[in-house]
Amino acid sequence: MWVYRLGLAKAKYYALTGEWIRGQDAAAIDLINASHPLDDLDAEVDRLARKLATIPLSQLAAMKLVVNQAYDNMGLQSTQTLGPILDGIMRNTPEGRGFIRHARDEGVPAAVAHRDAPFGDYSQAPAGEKPRKRSQPD
Repeated sequence: MWVYRLGLAKAKYYALTGEWIRGQDAAAIDLINASHPLDDLDAEVDRLARKLATIPLSQLAAMKLVVNQAYDNMGLQSTQTLGPILDGIMRNTPEGRGFIRHARDEGVPAAVAHRDAPFGDYSQAPAGEKPRKRSQPD
């Protein structure tokens, strides 16, 4: 999907480097529609849901169908078909089988941490660089 949203060069860059994107940056490059501070997120979701709820369901469904058909015409369906095929192949490469063994022997979090370590994945970042957790009400 990133190719459709970002174009070929940026999609390749992020796919090949494994770099993560902050919400604000993802919004700036049109990967997502908007980014909001975590404390404001529920209110923003409610605002958007209320707005969409004013549109007749038949019109929402028709617009979704038109937009999805446009993506299909751009080759989305063949891309979605290719994804699981390549996923199945990659699981049977030496690296893929090694990941599965690592996950079986040491757990999925350890296998993911090992896999993502070269990319400096945010989940392994110092505490100040990790995504914020929403504060819980008292």
